[in-house]
Amino acid sequence: MVGLRRALALLILGFYVTQFAMTAWLGPDEIFAAYVGLAICYGVAFVGLAAEWFWARWFAMGVGNFGSLMLLVLFKIGFEPIVAFVGFTHLAVTVLLAGEGMAARYEHSEATAERWNFQEDSLALLRRAVRSAGSTIPFLILYALAPRGDAMNLLALAFGATGLYGLLRARTYGVLALGAAGAIALADGLGAFGAPTVGYLLLSPTGLPTIYGPVAGLLAGGLLLVPLAFARPMIRFLRS
Repeated sequence: MVGLRRALALLILGFYVTQFAMTAWLGPDEIFAAYVGLAICYGVAFVGLAAEWFWARWFAMGVGNFGSLMLLVLFKIGFEPIVAFVGFTHLAVTVLLAGEGMAARYEHSEATAERWNFQEDSLALLRRAVRSAGSTIPFLILYALAPRGDAMNLLALAFGATGLYGLLRARTYGVLALGAAGAIALADGLGAFGAPTVGYLLLSPTGLPTIYGPVAGLLAGGLLLVPLAFARPMIRFLRS
């Protein structure tokens, strides 16, 4: 049922591309840029998954992990239908794309082996890094494009976009740039640059914020997991 599972995952991702674009259009002006950014992020996952690019399954599962974190909000506010819907549909993306049968269409496909010739260890490291990026890039967007964002926020976003492109192209600079974006966001969330940037997430144009305050920057700091995934081979390379 690989084809059916992929179709359902694409359906969910396509829904959120439309939802975030509509929220950007109908919601407050100050969230326009952030929600256009989220629509683009989900669009990358959608297009990559449909085109069967080798990294797309990992990235889409990471995006699914991002939305699944909404389920943790239920422990604080109790059952809320919109929050539960967002959380469980994102969790469904991650579950639908799991398994060796699905991997055979992407990172373990013949086309990937012929073009990239990855070793299994390298593939495992790249998988971990791309999934981490998929989980945290949406937080970086909410942080960097928050209302009244300054140059430091845009610098973090530039590092993040450059780093994601490089990572998906299996380039070393991508790992370093994502680490720089995560470091800036984490430092800002901790107040290193003065008052932390306030970012928030609306699940509908007229709804209440689900994520609010400096937590967006702190969670975007999770991009530091990308260079940490490669820390051991990088140290081994420098020693040699």
